[in-house]
Amino acid sequence: MGPRSNAALVAAAENAGAVEVDLAQRWGGAFRVPDGWLTAVSEHGGGVLSATKAVAMFQALAVKKGAAVRDNAEVLSIEKGPDGGVVVKTSSGEEFRGAKCVVTVGAWASKLLRSVAGVELPIQPLHTLTLYWRIKPGGESDLTAKAGFPTFSSYGDPPVYGTPSLELPGLIKISCDGGPPCDPDGRDWVSGDREVTERVARWIEASMAGHVEAAGGLVIRQSCMCSMTPDADFVMDFLGGDFGEDVVVGAGFSGHGFKMGPAVGRILAEMAIDGKANTAAEAGVELGHYRINRFDGNPMGNAKDY
Repeated sequence: MGPRSNAALVAAAENAGAVEVDLAQRWGGAFRVPDGWLTAVSEHGGGVLSATKAVAMFQALAVKKGAAVRDNAEVLSIEKGPDGGVVVKTSSGEEFRGAKCVVTVGAWASKLLRSVAGVELPIQPLHTLTLYWRIKPGGESDLTAKAGFPTFSSYGDPPVYGTPSLELPGLIKISCDGGPPCDPDGRDWVSGDREVTERVARWIEASMAGHVEAAGGLVIRQSCMCSMTPDADFVMDFLGGDFGEDVVVGAGFSGHGFKMGPAVGRILAEMAIDGKANTAAEAGVELGHYRINRFDGNPMGNAKDY
């Protein structure tokens, strides 16, 4: 939902095969939007992922396949091995040697790659909030996934998104994209919290006041970090330089990369093992736009070519 003049919204609706609907007639009139807004619904690809459970599952499967997982291991350096390959050193004094290395360090990508290879990636970590609000008494069951209540996104100001009541009975997740810049090694855990919370509360009062309680304040606040690129798109590339194709980088997933984790992981693995990504080629995805050097003033393609 959002202004019809918003090109990103129109493109998203078209790409999803969304059908315009009258929100007043859907979900008990839970949403109210300004006159003239585009409101559309798609049944394709919608859903909610449980991120914590998903990560635990992938780690368990990796271990079953022979991987070794080191929790809380701080990477200090990545170096060329004396006899080829790559050596990764951690703060605990451990060294890991291999033919190839895939770097997916999230908010620390810019810092690590700068120290390792002098590469300057404009990836800005943002302090981001996930907010849970109380559903008004009597309507708890109406806003659940079981009742068919949808995930949703508002392209207005502020840019708000939400999911049906699923994880915590009686509560619904409604949050705002973005947040203030932060340093992953010296993070202020409350920076910008009041501003973001107040923006979302105002949106709830304007758009879902009949169903969600905002005046009493939020119930649960969780913080995380997003790693934003200038075009909000991904980085998937060989590090190059002295490392050539021995080091592959996956970074800058801009708050919307988790859902694509399995596909991105396959692409990065193929790049490391085979030197190319057949999965991307078969899907018709041109990886040129995701290269590190697209930030050198000569962007390679449009940000939404994929």
